[in-house]
Amino acid sequence: MDKRYDAVIYCKLQAFARVADWQGMLAYLQGLSNSAFRTASYVLAEHVLPPLEAENFWKCFHTVALTNTKAFLMTFLKAALQKYHAQTLDFQNSHFVDFARATMEESVSLDRQKTLKAILPVLRTPIEVQSVLDAFCGTGHERKLNYLVFADESLACYYVTFCLLRQIDHTPDLQVKMLRQIIRRSTPLAYNFVSIMRAYFGLEQIRGNYSLSLQPYELSRIENGYDAFLQVMNKIK
Repeated sequence: MDKRYDAVIYCKLQAFARVADWQGMLAYLQGLSNSAFRTASYVLAEHVLPPLEAENFWKCFHTVALTNTKAFLMTFLKAALQKYHAQTLDFQNSHFVDFARATMEESVSLDRQKTLKAILPVLRTPIEVQSVLDAFCGTGHERKLNYLVFADESLACYYVTFCLLRQIDHTPDLQVKMLRQIIRRSTPLAYNFVSIMRAYFGLEQIRGNYSLSLQPYELSRIENGYDAFLQVMNKIK
């Protein structure tokens, strides 16, 4: 058994979870010593939160995590990602969306940064990526791009990045800035994406030798949706 696991702490936390007593759980956690709190955070993330039904998870998130995001946010995000991978949770719940909108009011938000860094790379579809970005960033195209270009590699994120770059087609300097940040990843997908964007938008300011060669009909195809975009992105010559 993992040395960070503590049966007594697990039983206490599980007892609160069983009856959905989130205020009681919060009071218990706040009364722990620093070392016991670290153990409790591990037990929560690995053993108590993942089995919860989605609605109860988000109610617990609202009551516990949002009381002190510095202490609890990453614990809950870790469990949320486990549940997302198991397809027992999504990020459309009103408690999560309210949290996202609260961070949107701040020009700089560590909570927003931590959450988007954790969530964006694992989202399965462009619709999910766009929905999460809308919740955290509103209609700010540049703010959304700033989070996307620093996200780990994700084809869904690349597609949403393309869609946003189309929406700022009138500001080529910003397009170039974003693409130069992406190329720093130095991965095949990054090179392919920048090569496609360079050709599609005619951004001759972006210098370099790119191995992906495209015909004009292929460039226009990427406008036809995510599946068409994937076909071109995955083409390596």
